[in-house]
Amino acid sequence: MISNIIIALVALMYVIDLMITLVNYQYRHQPIPDTAKDIYDQEKYQKWLSYFMETNRFGVIDKTINTALLLVLLGFGFFGWLEQLTLQWFTHPILQTLAFLGVFGLLSMLISLPFDYYGTFVIEEKYGFNKTSHKTFFVDILKNILVVAGLGGGLVALLNAIYLQFVGQIWWFVLYAWVILTVVMVILFVLNTKVFVKIFNKLTPLPEGELRDKIQALAEKVGFNVKAISVMDASKRSTKLNAFFSGLGKTREVVLFDTLVEKLDEEEILSVLAHELGHAVHKDVPRMLGLQIAMFGLYAVVIGFILQSAPLAQAFGLSGVHLGFSLILFSILISPLELILTFPLNFISRKAEYAADAFATEHVGKEPTMSAFIVLAQENLANLTPHPVYVLMHYSHPTIPQRLQAISRYGD
Repeated sequence: MISNIIIALVALMYVIDLMITLVNYQYRHQPIPDTAKDIYDQEKYQKWLSYFMETNRFGVIDKTINTALLLVLLGFGFFGWLEQLTLQWFTHPILQTLAFLGVFGLLSMLISLPFDYYGTFVIEEKYGFNKTSHKTFFVDILKNILVVAGLGGGLVALLNAIYLQFVGQIWWFVLYAWVILTVVMVILFVLNTKVFVKIFNKLTPLPEGELRDKIQALAEKVGFNVKAISVMDASKRSTKLNAFFSGLGKTREVVLFDTLVEKLDEEEILSVLAHELGHAVHKDVPRMLGLQIAMFGLYAVVIGFILQSAPLAQAFGLSGVHLGFSLILFSILISPLELILTFPLNFISRKAEYAADAFATEHVGKEPTMSAFIVLAQENLANLTPHPVYVLMHYSHPTIPQRLQAISRYGD
């Protein structure tokens, strides 16, 4: 029976993920490589170990409950019942689809909410990372709901309208869906700092001074124009450090976490930004966008096949093909393919990270580049000994010891 195969697939993907997670968990006592052995003193190492163990156990519980919920919903006809409910609420098919996905999304959010709360206010609080107030936590949830409802709902409504125009011509719908998803992705990327980051965070210009001048000089040296240099109030949520560039072409905007400005010296901050400029010089962003566009094409084809199979939906109690349920089913059926693709995609990403590290080393120097990674590892309690298989599957960046080793050998 088709439904049993889908349910078995959900269970299989859960088991694979659990096995890899447990293998990584058992690997936690491995000796730290020589290049990173001085990052943690004994007290800091014990803190990392405790944090790693607790977050892993919590992650397994979270994943188990969410998987069990999905299996129950699939196995007991929830989606067929939900279809009938939305048919009673609305007569227009687009509104029915939006209501269907809205109810499922709200249910998923309510299930996840206690885990998000516990992760933030218990685990992250315990290890000194959390700076989020209860007000900020719940306001962020409300903002997320509004953004997802506005953007996600609008996109689903547009795709549904096109789908209704091409009933019986599914591959025309697939083509249009691919084009629309590509355009939306590029727009979201361009507007990320200008709009979406500002919905959740406050950006203030970096004050005039030596650091700002050094950033401008570094960008100009490698052929880029920095349009804006901003500091983001990341410390209102977490103590963890980060920074990023945004934009395409030769004009970029720089965003520094205020925690990064506080914890790193100027040369270390420059090395972090030089790393990001390295991605720009090597055209990593357009390359990754191109890969994502190709992935969207693959996704659209998979959805196209799902939309042609009424028995697939009927096996779960629906009356026939349903765009909303097809999108949920797509997220299940695509997981084995993503598992296979994650190996080459992560490899490409890690290779790009090594090249960006080399770029930072060349333009700022070995010492500040290595020092920046050491501080980042210490402040973020990075895992210095992940299992190699876990790295292959889950790490889009090299491990800290691998990066330090590569930087130390640069120019030799």
